[in-house]
Amino acid sequence: MKLTINREVKIAVLVITALALGFWGFNYLKGKDILKKHREFYAVYSHIDGLGVSSPVAVNGFIVGAVSDVSLMPNKPGFLLVKFRVSDKALKIPVGTEAKIASTSLLGSKQIQLILSEATEYLQPGDTLFTSVEEDLQTSVNKMIAPLKDKVDRLLSNIDSIIVPIQTILDEEGTRRLAESLQRIPRILKNLESTTLRIDTLVAQEKSKLSRIISNVESITDNLRKNNDVIGSILENVNEITDSLAKSNFKETIANATSVIGKIDLMMDKISRGEGTLGALLYDDKIYRELDAAAENLNKLISDIEDNPEKYLHFSFIHINRKVAPKDSGKKQKIKD
Repeated sequence: MKLTINREVKIAVLVITALALGFWGFNYLKGKDILKKHREFYAVYSHIDGLGVSSPVAVNGFIVGAVSDVSLMPNKPGFLLVKFRVSDKALKIPVGTEAKIASTSLLGSKQIQLILSEATEYLQPGDTLFTSVEEDLQTSVNKMIAPLKDKVDRLLSNIDSIIVPIQTILDEEGTRRLAESLQRIPRILKNLESTTLRIDTLVAQEKSKLSRIISNVESITDNLRKNNDVIGSILENVNEITDSLAKSNFKETIANATSVIGKIDLMMDKISRGEGTLGALLYDDKIYRELDAAAENLNKLISDIEDNPEKYLHFSFIHINRKVAPKDSGKKQKIKD
């Protein structure tokens, strides 16, 4: 018996199949593959830079899943919660893995790159990963252009500072002064030529003197060269003298000399104040007068002894039978035994 299928049943099967394929395709475009088992994970970003639902999730460039949902976090304003699915059953995500938003092309397409850690423990479905965002092309270009822009701005300011004096020079008064300066240039060159001519004349006139000076210098250097050994010997002697002075107890000698000078200074200070015998002799004329009187009396005594020795010598073996004639009286006296 032949089984016959009605046309309505065929149409119904076709519609159901189309609806199933449409539902599967719609979810697949949203990153949900209802025909595969998957694990869901979460990541929190402050900005996603174009990442959206169905954006791929990759490990080392290999697609292992897709983004399934993006929503704002109610308890953290300004942050976005991204839910993504990993369909590869063999992939184990270690603890500490980083979910990094990166560009896949110059057009700005985004994907999540899983940077796996080396931990031995693994995340479970529903865990939240560490996150980071790679700079896009526009941000990188802006960072590269920003220093160049600053340099251009400084260059333009420098150009403005240069143009302002040029504009000042090129006004009516500046042009007149510039013309006057240009007119002075021939006179300056003429004066310079005259000065160089005078210098040449002076050099020519003093050429003989310069020659003698140079010959004298050569003679001096020749003498120095000939007496090089003598100069070396003198320097060695000076070196020996300085070594001897360095080895001698020069410091102690200076200290002793300083002590002696201090004592002399103290003694001279006492003399200047009239202290001591020498100070009294210098500043007290009484001693001088007494010494002068004593000297005068001594002279008188010596004269009297010479004139009248019999007054002081009552006997003498030398003057026996000697007549003594005093100088003043002129009388002759005979000394008796």
